[in-house]
Amino acid sequence: MSGNFSRFIKDQGGTATIEFVIVFPVLMWFVMMVFETGFIATRTVLLERGLDIATRELRLGTDPTIDHDSLKQAVCDNSAILVNCERDLILEVVELDIASAYPQNQANCIDRSEEIAPTITFNPGARGTIMFVRACMVIDPIFPGLGISLGLQKDSSGGFQMVSYTAFMNEPV
Repeated sequence: MSGNFSRFIKDQGGTATIEFVIVFPVLMWFVMMVFETGFIATRTVLLERGLDIATRELRLGTDPTIDHDSLKQAVCDNSAILVNCERDLILEVVELDIASAYPQNQANCIDRSEEIAPTITFNPGARGTIMFVRACMVIDPIFPGLGISLGLQKDSSGGFQMVSYTAFMNEPV
């Protein structure tokens, strides 16, 4: 019996499998974390881009009938890979008071577990006023239990908030 055991201990067959079993999960965790981080960064950049393009019409004042829904539609149209953009995006447009700088309150974001949407402010402002636009979108992580998504603050539906800002001065007459 001791001869069989010593042959088993000396046998080197399967050593690559043991290395694979130890290294593969760590490597896959790292790859998924990098993928999640890149996808979050991509969505953030696309939200910024969509907001900047959509607020151009508001900034120039070429469309006096622009409202929250049409501005939201423009942001979503200019943000390619944002899934459920119409449902999960909220925009705030407020006039900035030079003395108080940026709004100090938290961004209003949709809570997908509630049926009631938060109250938002949409004031396109008068000519020559400085305006502040804040977009908040709730997105779901790709790998909710791994990597960077573990450290993100999530709402009751499991999504986390992406917030984008822009400010502009309405064109004077």
